[in-house]
Amino acid sequence: MDGTLIDSSAAILSSVKEAARITGLRIPTDTEIKEIIHLPSQLSFRLLYPAKDPAEFDSVFLGLMRGEFKPRIKEVPKARLTLESLREKGIKIGIVTTKDRTSAEETITNFRFPCDVLLTAGDTARTRPDPEPLLKAIKLLSSTAAQTFYCGDTPQDIVQGRRAGVTTVGLTTGLYSKDELEKEKPDFVFDKIEAVLGMV
Repeated sequence: MDGTLIDSSAAILSSVKEAARITGLRIPTDTEIKEIIHLPSQLSFRLLYPAKDPAEFDSVFLGLMRGEFKPRIKEVPKARLTLESLREKGIKIGIVTTKDRTSAEETITNFRFPCDVLLTAGDTARTRPDPEPLLKAIKLLSSTAAQTFYCGDTPQDIVQGRRAGVTTVGLTTGLYSKDELEKEKPDFVFDKIEAVLGMV
């Protein structure tokens, strides 16, 4: 979802830094945040601040994401149009995200993204790059790995997709460059999400 369907990088960077300021912690660099951004928020904050209760920091962070910095969250250009075009072609759509369910459902509603299956941070025991969330989504969609392509904007997405045995698509719509994504050997790398329509 983040970096693939919505551009939330500015909101995330600002919210993490402001949460650190509010809670009296060291303000992390953009690079530090980028390294943990693919993880569920509480897990990422545990890595960032090992001595701090991640639930407390997460609460402040989510409050900022849903309040002060929410206007900075934008749709990736043509994301909804691309999903609608895929749906028109009879392709089922699963969204697999490390967001919490409340935030993910709110995002889907706000941006009117078509979605057949939504899996969030609390729906599986393991998270990316483990393939469990992706494999569960495929099962819920009554599909197979061979019939599935998976789009993501982080190297960890590519690793997760490869481990699940699906066609992997890296998108440079997030914080990672084409070169960074290609290091994990995705099947495709696109600069625009609508390019996936050429695959089907």
